[in-house]
Amino acid sequence: MNKQFVLKRSVIAVALALTAPSVVFAQTDAAPQQVVQKVLVTGSNIKRGIDEQTASPVQVLGRDEIKAIGASTVKDVVDTLTSNTGALTDLGSGNSFASGATGLALRNLGKNSTLVLLNFRRVSNFGTADGGQETFVNIDSIPADVIDHVEILLDGASAIYGSDAVAGVVNIITKKEFNGVTLRAGARQSLAKHQLNRDQTASITGGVGDFNADGWNAFAHLELYHRNPYDDRSIVPQVPEWYTTYVSPTFGVRSTYSTPGNYFGRYPKNYADPTLAGKSFSTPAPGCAPENLEGGLCRFDQWARVGIHAAADRANFMTSGRLKINNDTTAFAEVTLSDTKTTFYNAPAIMQYTGTPITWYNAGAQRQESFTEPMLPVGHPYNPYSFPVQLRYRYADDMEMYKSKAHARQYRVMAGLEGNSMGWDWNTAIGTMASRSDTNQRGSKSAAGYLDAVLSGDYKFGQKNDPALLLKMFPYFGFLGESKQSFVDFRASHELMQLPGGAMSLAVGGEYRRDSFESWVTDNIAKAEIVGYGSINVTGSRNIYAAYAELAAPVIKDLELSGAVRFDKVGKTDANFVPKFSILYKVHPTLMVRATASEGFRAPNNAETGNVQLSAFQNGIQDPKRCAIATQLYNELKKGNAVDVADATRARDAGCSESAAVNITGNPDLKPEKSRTFNAGIVWQPTQDLSMSLDYYHIVRRDEIGNLPVDQILALEDKNPGSVGRLPVTQDDLNMSQRVFELSGKNIVQTTGPISSIAQSYMNLNRTKVAGLDFELNNRINLGSYGKISNTLRANYQLDYRGWDTVEDTYSENLAGNYANYRYNVRASTQWTQGPWHAGATVTYLPGTKLITNKYDDNNSPEGCEAREIPADYCRLKRDVLVNVNGSYTLWTNTTFYANVDNLFNRQPVVDMRAGNPPLRGRTLRVSLEHKF
Repeated sequence: MNKQFVLKRSVIAVALALTAPSVVFAQTDAAPQQVVQKVLVTGSNIKRGIDEQTASPVQVLGRDEIKAIGASTVKDVVDTLTSNTGALTDLGSGNSFASGATGLALRNLGKNSTLVLLNFRRVSNFGTADGGQETFVNIDSIPADVIDHVEILLDGASAIYGSDAVAGVVNIITKKEFNGVTLRAGARQSLAKHQLNRDQTASITGGVGDFNADGWNAFAHLELYHRNPYDDRSIVPQVPEWYTTYVSPTFGVRSTYSTPGNYFGRYPKNYADPTLAGKSFSTPAPGCAPENLEGGLCRFDQWARVGIHAAADRANFMTSGRLKINNDTTAFAEVTLSDTKTTFYNAPAIMQYTGTPITWYNAGAQRQESFTEPMLPVGHPYNPYSFPVQLRYRYADDMEMYKSKAHARQYRVMAGLEGNSMGWDWNTAIGTMASRSDTNQRGSKSAAGYLDAVLSGDYKFGQKNDPALLLKMFPYFGFLGESKQSFVDFRASHELMQLPGGAMSLAVGGEYRRDSFESWVTDNIAKAEIVGYGSINVTGSRNIYAAYAELAAPVIKDLELSGAVRFDKVGKTDANFVPKFSILYKVHPTLMVRATASEGFRAPNNAETGNVQLSAFQNGIQDPKRCAIATQLYNELKKGNAVDVADATRARDAGCSESAAVNITGNPDLKPEKSRTFNAGIVWQPTQDLSMSLDYYHIVRRDEIGNLPVDQILALEDKNPGSVGRLPVTQDDLNMSQRVFELSGKNIVQTTGPISSIAQSYMNLNRTKVAGLDFELNNRINLGSYGKISNTLRANYQLDYRGWDTVEDTYSENLAGNYANYRYNVRASTQWTQGPWHAGATVTYLPGTKLITNKYDDNNSPEGCEAREIPADYCRLKRDVLVNVNGSYTLWTNTTFYANVDNLFNRQPVVDMRAGNPPLRGRTLRVSLEHKF
């Protein structure tokens, strides 16, 4: 007789059993009747048996799966989530207010709509806000080697956790108990070139006490991480040809902005020598080393000084303890500390006269500042001509001037009690946390100090200069911020009564939080003394009160109904009352259906509602009134000599990648962002070793806080006079047009000047709706003496993604499948274990996408690609497939060696005409060794 398997085990239980068989949630003494151990699961405040399902979909990454990934950091862990749509990384944050930090986002809904928890409680936001607005948790501050497992709730959860839990919740759960000592060390580097992708990790974990036997346990964990930098010159051979041909033709080409420099100009029309009158010239300054002369000009290899891969040093510490006070009460405490440092390497500053002023906003004086790079005037000791002359020069006096150092420190300290009293399971804690960040850098010009040093002749071009003078020209400056929070909370759950399907359970709780946020700059930034740099000054604090309740009712044997409500009062904003309803129905012993409907919210943060003065310098603006002409100038100039080719990119960027001052103010009258989420799915577990789940999600978010997108402001410029500030057509524009006329006889002229400023304020402005499918499969195969195999497949399919079109005041077209918005994402893993051996492979698949982000993105449309002379085949991203392999071997009982090879087949990055930095991806090896005492 065949015995039918009954679906009992929760997704968490199955996933952990498949991926992390060493994880034990509960231990029970031998007894005639087994005691069911109950645990909290992310998305509910009611403890459940390990075999009980929940109505909300939860994905789990167990400890063994994390080890198989070869994760050096928490970012490595969350990068494997098919629902993670990418966000800020410390590598790409050099020009952000949140420099040196890494955030995550689910469902393409942003970092501040994904709640990150550490052991079911909040973590301090990073000390500064990304873009001056978006607060988020820096996951680089969380140690990776102490993680027990990660639970990813793919459902709205504001009714449980309050603000921010709109797209979902990522709950990082660390070890609860540890005894003994474990040492672990690892290193990673590229097999294509040893300088690339190099990092090293080391950790030590030590614990004493046995909680079950002794009634107490305490452990501490220290984790160190270092990432090596490299410069651009070392990667030139690895950069694909398409990048240097179409995206950055000057990449790897030594610059004419050099030391001692090159003279550029045009002889006056009344020049004494009529053969030279009115003609342009370029010639190296005296003293150029012969090896630096190329094409008749003095060159400088700036690529040997620029690091696109920032250095990083991190130290993360965690200690935790538990003490059994009596049979019903346990005290616990936890401390986490983090210190992260990220160093960015920038190219040395240049002297570049274009005649175009650089503008930025002085928030303190409420006026626009302007700086124009000077020519060398007649009589200047470095000007050999009888008329003003341009000098293309590189200030390479001291390479240390051009480092940008981001430093962040973070802590969370908490203590609490948990226990059982009169049938109530309860937990309470009090704690405080903070994050402070600062960025210290040099290399940008002091408007007054620089002009004085250059025009007075105090600065000696091509010679050794006094460090004090260099400090006057290129002073230190920085951006700083601090986020603080204190809290006290309480929650309790209780079985109220028995229903036909089991016990009806109630959970109640409340919390109080006090948070504050400050962001400020050094005095020289506040006074707008540094050329081109915006300022930020934010102060804000608020009290947050919350109360919540949750009820789970198994009304009949196979049907459970549940609901949750939460009340939040956040500062002076409107109170929020959000509900959630769930249904869980077991159609068959092996088949279950589930659904949830909920409301959510994100309260405006202090960086949006506080006393905010923000002026930023936005780059990469595509100007609809200038880009077409700029592209034509580019196409003609790149047919000229070496100087023309170098100038071509500048001509293109002067219309298709402009920079302008953006001035933003806070708004104390902002409403919370609101959302509605619907989830429905099935779980099928035909055998004990096979389970599958398929879930549909639909999220509608409204009253989103933001500014009008710059491209839409520009599209409406003629309808809203004064919304965009512009300069007159510049001398550089005229020079480019004149040179094009000399080369081709074509009269291509800009008729509109470049953008100088855009004024904005935070508003409840936009809406977004997303819909899609999440799929997960887990399978185990027992091969007897040949070991065991576990298979996992996770996929996300995005059916619909629509932002708000403020031009047409309606939802945008479906953006799923557009640039940076993949239609689907698939990750499949197979792991084999036999005795001391473990081996596995993982395949990640991303489909092709369009190059455009939306219908306004004319520059990257097929017509735009054609105008830029980009092949049609390059006007979209092709599919991408990566294969990673992993293995481990336990050398002795307590010593294990791990190895990972990422990108096994050395697949090159897909062609991306929007790539910022050169795309690099070779085969990478990571090895690590773990020893337990």
